[in-house]
Amino acid sequence: MSRLEGLWRQPPTWLLGAVVALLSWNVGIFPPSAGLDASWSAGLAMATQDGLQYGTQLVFSYGPLGFLQGQRLWYGDLGVLAFLFSATLHIAFCIGLVWALRRRLPILAAAAIAFLVVAVLPPLEQALLLAVLASLAILERERSRRTINLFVVAAAGFAAVEALLKLSTGPVIAVIFLLALIGARASRLQIALFAALFAAELTGLWLLSGQSLGAVPDFVETTLQIIGGYSTAMLRKVDVPAWKVTLATVAAAAITVAVVVASYGARFRDQRARLAGAGLVVIAAFTLFKEGIVRTDAGHLSLYFSSACVLWIAIPWAGRRWLLAGAAAIALMGIPVRPPGLSTNLDPVANVRLAGEGVHALVSGARRADLLDTGRTAMRSLYRLDRPTRSALEGRTVAVEPWEAGVAWAYELDWNPLPVFQNYSAYTSELDRLNAAAAESQNGPERILRENQLLVLPEFPTPDLDGRYPGWDPPEQARAVLCNFAPLHTTERWQVLGRVPDRCGRPRPIGSVESRYGEVVEVPPPGPGAVVFARIHGAGVGGLERLTSLILHARVRQVVVNGSQTYRLLPETAGDGLLLRADPRLTAAEGPVFSPVPQARTLELKGAGGKLRYEFFAMSVAPG
Repeated sequence: MSRLEGLWRQPPTWLLGAVVALLSWNVGIFPPSAGLDASWSAGLAMATQDGLQYGTQLVFSYGPLGFLQGQRLWYGDLGVLAFLFSATLHIAFCIGLVWALRRRLPILAAAAIAFLVVAVLPPLEQALLLAVLASLAILERERSRRTINLFVVAAAGFAAVEALLKLSTGPVIAVIFLLALIGARASRLQIALFAALFAAELTGLWLLSGQSLGAVPDFVETTLQIIGGYSTAMLRKVDVPAWKVTLATVAAAAITVAVVVASYGARFRDQRARLAGAGLVVIAAFTLFKEGIVRTDAGHLSLYFSSACVLWIAIPWAGRRWLLAGAAAIALMGIPVRPPGLSTNLDPVANVRLAGEGVHALVSGARRADLLDTGRTAMRSLYRLDRPTRSALEGRTVAVEPWEAGVAWAYELDWNPLPVFQNYSAYTSELDRLNAAAAESQNGPERILRENQLLVLPEFPTPDLDGRYPGWDPPEQARAVLCNFAPLHTTERWQVLGRVPDRCGRPRPIGSVESRYGEVVEVPPPGPGAVVFARIHGAGVGGLERLTSLILHARVRQVVVNGSQTYRLLPETAGDGLLLRADPRLTAAEGPVFSPVPQARTLELKGAGGKLRYEFFAMSVAPG
């Protein structure tokens, strides 16, 4: 039998996986676009292009390599790197998936199921799942010293990239690899080599991405804030019926337990490998569970069930019955919560064509230039900044509120964001203070461009994410902007604020009220030329709820203003000082849409229990 005939009859796993990757291809180089997710992708790319320092000048749930996750072309070189990274990850993931299936299934069945998983079950947390697939492969049976050495080198490099890419999963991947090495009985020298390579490559990538070593402590601190505050803040009014959310959450918890139990009972080289395998599956399953059920929308729930299906496949099963039955059951459980418009990649011809288009854009600078021009033209036609708005921004450093950073790229503005550049992510007091300090600083932006989100997203209940009130998102930042900026130009959709000398007096206490959830509290009236704000104590997450939020999420707090309008209240920033009432003459220039003050005469907190204390303050504000 010739070598070619041998490849046809018994193709190697890498070749079969590469074919599956090509037929299910979902990676491209696409023109830039507007919108919430596209704008944080634009912000990460602009931060990298401009050399902003993470932790001090920019804070988000992605690190300085976060631009690698995007498939929108914001800058030519960065787009090339992002495509190469995403394409490599996609191919490696498909090879790992085929390998896992091929252990117990015939060749064609393994390839077909792998294709269906990748084509029908997006979105998938590919990087985390690839780490689990590789780690369980090392633990399944005895591996040579050479194989473990190769694993050490590859794992350290991959973990270093991911640690600076996505902050919620990157460190988890490093821990998974470490457990795999311990379970595989790697020598102390090999484990030390992994740690040394990881640290060295992490440092090298940090410096190559334009970061300074002096910013590392701030980056670590703000990363902990972003990760730690997520479960208490990033809940939303879901696009899935409540009963489906409840059933999906219960099902996700049951699947998580089942995956962990199954991993312990699977086939491993020895008991040490079994414990390590079960341990890393616990970490991966819990990470996916949290990602799926904190923001209980269709997209995040679908990501959980799809990724859990792959996690089940990754387990080294002794037979095929439980492998197939469990994977099918998990996939079917995710169907009721899948977003209606979620696309699949079942057309292999279109997928191969997409791969070809990506390679064309990769090698052709002219094609990338066309994509950039197309995207910029399309975004400007959507944003439609009028001439006075552009004139107020040109030649000035600009921040954008609440999140549409893409407008700065589209009009080639001098972007100088507040560090947490999308307001909804400044959900702890420390992050709120960081943004407020930048708004107060003379080194901060000279202009702030605000967008009327109700005009862009009329389905939103309020002009902010998840039913929040924009003047409280976050509150200390809003007060700093009120004191240091004044309106220059306003349209129905946009408002430009210009920096002015601090126009606020020193806050003075005007009373406090002891209350409870469900009780209505009256807000003191402001005096002439003054605003009233309140620090609400007792609304934060603590005690038993703090523990339960580590597993699930915190309860949703709501504020009822004037007995009629309800807003989400973020528990961690409720004590930062919520703007409530103002002399109407102070906010007349902002207009009703952009005013940071809700003119609250009464407040009522709902959603939790316990005692509350409202501390009211008045602050004079000079006219802008």
